[in-house]
Amino acid sequence: MKKFSKLFLSCAAVAAVTAAVATSAMAAGEVSATYTPAADGATTASLKITTNYTADQKTLLIVPSSVTLDKVSADDVVQIDQNADIVDVVLPANLKDGKYTVYMGGDGQVYSTNFKVGNASSVLVGDATQDDSIDLDDATAVVKHYMEMNTLTGDALIAADANGDESVDLDDATCIVKYYMELDGAGNVGQEK
Repeated sequence: MKKFSKLFLSCAAVAAVTAAVATSAMAAGEVSATYTPAADGATTASLKITTNYTADQKTLLIVPSSVTLDKVSADDVVQIDQNADIVDVVLPANLKDGKYTVYMGGDGQVYSTNFKVGNASSVLVGDATQDDSIDLDDATAVVKHYMEMNTLTGDALIAADANGDESVDLDDATCIVKYYMELDGAGNVGQEK
């Protein structure tokens, strides 16, 4: 019964978050997460969620950053909650090292942020396509995200913020092109984040 409940809640949350994504763009800067590892001998770690938006119902979904919203399965779900006052999230102490994405939605928008556990690798700023190189395909991905033709999430969204202003826009695409053309003014492109 417990496995069925988790699967049912996972499906419901994925459906809610996916529906919100289908009707709106991802918004950055509206939610942040600070991970605190478990103390020695403790069975839980914690995640402090800070958000600037209000909605009658908020849905929280935490998955590995390598998982996109359209591919989430019950096994991918680290945490799911439909509590309107989500602030502190209890996570298992044995959460695998890696990068995780927090999705929060409920007002027609989906907000996301990332956090790392343990020795997770860094993100290469400018590599919006996540192919371990920085080229014009990355600038194109940023433009498509800005034009709402596709949605960057997880590490791709982090990498797309080429100038470090916590938003993804045409200035970031310009920084990526400048980096590719070996011109000055490429922002943080090529650095690890």
